[in-house]
Amino acid sequence: MADPLIEKLRGGLIVSCQASASDGLSGPAAMADMARAAAFGGAVGIRANGPADIAAIRAAVDLPIIGIYKRDLPGLGIRITPTLEDVAEIIRAGATLVAVDATQRGPQEGRPAAAEYITQIKREFGVPVMADIATYEEGIAAAEAGADIVATTLSGYTAYSPASIGPDFNLLARLAAALPLPIIAEGRIATPEHARRLVELGAFAVVVGSMITRPRWITEQYAAALHGLTEQRQPVIAIDIGGTKIAGCIVDASGTAIHLREVPTRADEGGEAVVARVLDLITALRSETEHAAAIGVATSGEVDSSGRISYATGFMPGYMGQPLADQIRARFGLPCIVENDGQAATLGEARFGAGRGYPSVLGITVGTGIGGGFVSDGRIFEGATRAGLSLGHVTVEAGGRLCTCGRRGCLEAYASGPALLDAYNAARPTEPAAASGVEVLSALLAGRREALDALDTLCQWLALGVANTLVLFNPGVVVIGGGVAQLGEPFFTRLRTAVHNVSYPTIRETPVLPAQLGTQAGLIGAAELARRTVSRG
Repeated sequence: MADPLIEKLRGGLIVSCQASASDGLSGPAAMADMARAAAFGGAVGIRANGPADIAAIRAAVDLPIIGIYKRDLPGLGIRITPTLEDVAEIIRAGATLVAVDATQRGPQEGRPAAAEYITQIKREFGVPVMADIATYEEGIAAAEAGADIVATTLSGYTAYSPASIGPDFNLLARLAAALPLPIIAEGRIATPEHARRLVELGAFAVVVGSMITRPRWITEQYAAALHGLTEQRQPVIAIDIGGTKIAGCIVDASGTAIHLREVPTRADEGGEAVVARVLDLITALRSETEHAAAIGVATSGEVDSSGRISYATGFMPGYMGQPLADQIRARFGLPCIVENDGQAATLGEARFGAGRGYPSVLGITVGTGIGGGFVSDGRIFEGATRAGLSLGHVTVEAGGRLCTCGRRGCLEAYASGPALLDAYNAARPTEPAAASGVEVLSALLAGRREALDALDTLCQWLALGVANTLVLFNPGVVVIGGGVAQLGEPFFTRLRTAVHNVSYPTIRETPVLPAQLGTQAGLIGAAELARRTVSRG
């Protein structure tokens, strides 16, 4: 049977009323007023720190109080309710539930392991225990130890848990699916939309603190954002790393690319050599401006949240694992953000190009490989591991052609620039092989049947990838760029017909437009991301 006290929290907002002297608004009386305001606003519970604040809040509101006692342990930093004496004090002050640090750090610090500590609290005090954890494994262990509630409070706040800008949606969803007890979401919940999504993912309740109860901190966020707008007027350096070439430019506040430069990628020389060429190109661009505010990089492959290349196909040997953003920051001392090239190009088109004015944009780049991106309301969809919209690696033929990723049947093996060149050459075996897409373009303009047939085949395959993605995302518009898109109307006429023929009926009329920014889309999208980084401070 569910604990009636815990049931009072179900589906609701718990407000964390905590502050220090540096906040300018602190102390028991202020926290009691804050809790009273939260109760008037509809909060179902309060989280509070220390006996004095808890006692004042208990006198002010008749809500469940999740009590904690933060201790700054010498050489270890802040820990949450680390001793049984702390538990006793906050219960005497009026806490109705107790939250404790249930991470793996306890034994390393000479404190009881989380399981032992939770068992001791329940045996000696008989109060519900909320286990603040940082990882899925810690959540499972806390539940097995008898915790009444598991909370995601410490995700991103330990050295071994992944840092992120927003809530840890993935951790919350995994724990809610795996455990029968209440899972409370806490940490970096910045908007009502965050809170609603967390409950939809299975959160029993959500805890919000700084965004409600720390006026100084809230003021600093607005002030930093406005300061960032001033800095956004400065130019930024943009880089686009592809399998064939590395492009770079300076992008001004209007989204215009100037001082465009290109160097060959020479990917076969290895990842370190590619990064060295990137750094040299940035050095050359910095000589064109003294006031660059940031550096934005679009690149092939997958990129993790730190700007490291987490995956790269055979087109870029030795590129996977390169800590690209860290290397750029270390060399130039500027903020840097690295994003997948398909995603960056889609943002560029959504903000300044063919997708402008549409609420959502599916972007596809067809060149040496096939990249994809999806932007909704100005934000890039990343996916749980930032691998979303890897459209080139959607399987279109089980057991089919070998792809550079090592799998078989990927779209990229059928509908990329190299695939078009291979199809054209295969259709004319007795003639000298064409060496580049430029020769295929010339053949198309001349109306050669082999080139037209090769383009027809490419469009049929690409249409399958587009149609499948339309079903999943239902975008307002599809914008296609990259080297193959430079073939122009012969390409787009065939592709639109093929997409119409294979798409689900209610979405087959989705507009398919050529990218307006051309080969600069990735550069301009990377620059936009860099500006947003500066704006966030």
